[in-house]
Amino acid sequence: MGKMTSRERFLKAVCGERPDRVPIFDFLFQKDIYEATIGRRPKSYNARDAVECTLALDLDAVWVPFGGFQGWEPKYLSENIYQDEWGTTLQVSESAWPIDAPIDFPIKDRKDLQAYKAPDPLAPGRLQEVKTALDMVGGKIAVLGGVQGPLTTAWLIMGPTKIMYSFYDDPQLLRDVFKLSNDFFIEAARLLEEAGIDAIFVSEDLGASAGPLFSLQMFREFILPYFVELVSSIHVPVLLHSCGNINIFLDDLVATGIKAIHPLQRTAGMDLKTVKEKYGNKIAIIGNVDSSRTLPEGTEEDVEREVQECIEIAAPGGGYVLASDHSLHDGIPVKNILKMIEAGKKYGVYE
Repeated sequence: MGKMTSRERFLKAVCGERPDRVPIFDFLFQKDIYEATIGRRPKSYNARDAVECTLALDLDAVWVPFGGFQGWEPKYLSENIYQDEWGTTLQVSESAWPIDAPIDFPIKDRKDLQAYKAPDPLAPGRLQEVKTALDMVGGKIAVLGGVQGPLTTAWLIMGPTKIMYSFYDDPQLLRDVFKLSNDFFIEAARLLEEAGIDAIFVSEDLGASAGPLFSLQMFREFILPYFVELVSSIHVPVLLHSCGNINIFLDDLVATGIKAIHPLQRTAGMDLKTVKEKYGNKIAIIGNVDSSRTLPEGTEEDVEREVQECIEIAAPGGGYVLASDHSLHDGIPVKNILKMIEAGKKYGVYE
């Protein structure tokens, strides 16, 4: 097998096939790695810096979320607190970079929803970042668009407490918010596809470290139908990002037609060997290098051993992309990030 481009390698792996070597990808959520590779620290996550950093690290794909639009500025309520276009109030925090912390939510009851005006996915400039990334990479690496699942949108405009009460007090409110989310992100996915995106990450956290956030019955009744609607509308490979322990949902998630699942969080009890054995012929796996313990606290030797373990378990037959089990965040030393990538190339070559 000849040497592939990064784009070819990544797409082959997420479609369950065996490329020339195990692809490497991650969410670049750490300012130090930008400074170490491209000599500057971005103020916000943006396509130009992310692509340059990805190329400098020789990764195989870059994530570019469907984002803001021309002529719009966030509404600042104080120096570090602002409202975004969804009406969510967020607080700027270095520790939360690049995703600011929500502290207040626009939908607290049905009256709020009736008065709520969702953002326009067709607003000018929506694809500016994506087009920048596509132009910069020239087909060399895969460009992954990012959209939200229905539950993720509900977290951001209702907040977790209201969501949990609504399952019992006003389930129709939840369904209406899920529909509102799908109306936006189905259109967003269509626009990303038309722009030439290679695959789409759907962000939809369904678990916590201690276990799943909902019972399987609640998941199937409330969330799964909207998730299926979103996934079914997308015609490029769909990659699911879902943190936490989601073992009880895997049968249903795999059946939706997603191509890959990320990140298989170790500290939440997501066992790479079990998932590979049970689902490896149906779905690709992205992740499982421990970003809570090994990457932030381990030695370079610890990182190398864990990378080798992941590759030995998940790479045979293809369908594996090396990545952390969440993101490359500010708690991880640059040297361990570089060691993860180096080890991935050392051990990830297919014979």
